[in-house]
Amino acid sequence: MAGPLTGLRVLDLSIMAAGPWVGALLGELGAEVLKVEPPVGDGTRWVEPLQRGMGTNYICLNVNKRGIVLDLKAPTGREQAILLAEGADVFIQNFRGGVIERLGLGDPVLRERNPRLVYCSVSGFGETGPLAQEACADFIMQAFSGFARLNGAPGDELEAFRFTGFIDLTTSIMATQAVLAALVERETSGLGQKVEVSMLEAALEIQATRVAEFLAGRARLFPRGSESPGLVPDRAFATADREVFVSVRDATEWHGFCAAIERPDLVTDPRFGSNRARVEHRDALNAVLDPIFRSRPAIWWMRVFERHQVPCALAQHFETLRYHAQTRANGMIAELDTPDWGQILVGGVPWHFSRTVCCVTPPPRPGEHTTRVLDELRRETAGSPART
Repeated sequence: MAGPLTGLRVLDLSIMAAGPWVGALLGELGAEVLKVEPPVGDGTRWVEPLQRGMGTNYICLNVNKRGIVLDLKAPTGREQAILLAEGADVFIQNFRGGVIERLGLGDPVLRERNPRLVYCSVSGFGETGPLAQEACADFIMQAFSGFARLNGAPGDELEAFRFTGFIDLTTSIMATQAVLAALVERETSGLGQKVEVSMLEAALEIQATRVAEFLAGRARLFPRGSESPGLVPDRAFATADREVFVSVRDATEWHGFCAAIERPDLVTDPRFGSNRARVEHRDALNAVLDPIFRSRPAIWWMRVFERHQVPCALAQHFETLRYHAQTRANGMIAELDTPDWGQILVGGVPWHFSRTVCCVTPPPRPGEHTTRVLDELRRETAGSPART
């Protein structure tokens, strides 16, 4: 491990997804991450699907960590957590509002013992306001934030959800950015600080363009299937055998698109001469394009669009994506061997540093390092003052 965060210590008390992925990302960046589980275990252990008895969510969300078990409701376990926090650079928690304070592990308590600590607190709705104490989950936030309302086929009236974890993982990415910013600021001030991130704020952040469309542009928002609301054509087209995705972003690509489909007359059609006109006459253009695309197979369209430099893609399944030459050339899927769960497949590191190379390491077995870590803690704290 030689990532850019090598030498930093992270104490990760979070559970499920919006929190543990913060620790995993910091670990992939080189930090030493210690995952603390309660005696009953992190709930993702049992979330299906399982791989040899262990939840795949637990496996992928806890890479690059050591694992210990502490009973935070017991005085001994609580004191051990405080002592570990004294030697940490980052602390992560995502308990329901008020729980971490009742455990005696709130921000004021820990940063009094370790003023340099960056305390990352992940919540569902934010730590102030009428919903501050409410529990939350990924699908709940997909619905509450309006995200689910914009998914689905045109005309759908029911909410359409993305995969479980979409908002959880987005929240974790936002929290990781905030932690890194606080660590940079600490280089100037010498002090840590509390960093608050909520699932609701993260959900709104990834919908920033949609929020602007409605609140600033007063656009009428509704599910559009694969279509973009602001670009036409920008959607999936059914071909003779499978879907192909095509995106036209400017006049040059529109000319290339019309040449590729052998309809140069569409360039001069006043209904389609600009993107604004095409958005206005979307249905009329789709009526022209749909039978054209169905006349030939997807690979034919891929080749002709590539020749005319029009962005296009085939939809991949994970199994085909795993073996795609581009994926393998960049190490985008990590293949790791573990003693208990066999070979595991998880996402590779999403960054590439020229000097401080990152990597993915297998997750710990639950509580695997408890004895070793507590022995290290006893040696480190014997006669040592709290960090200042």
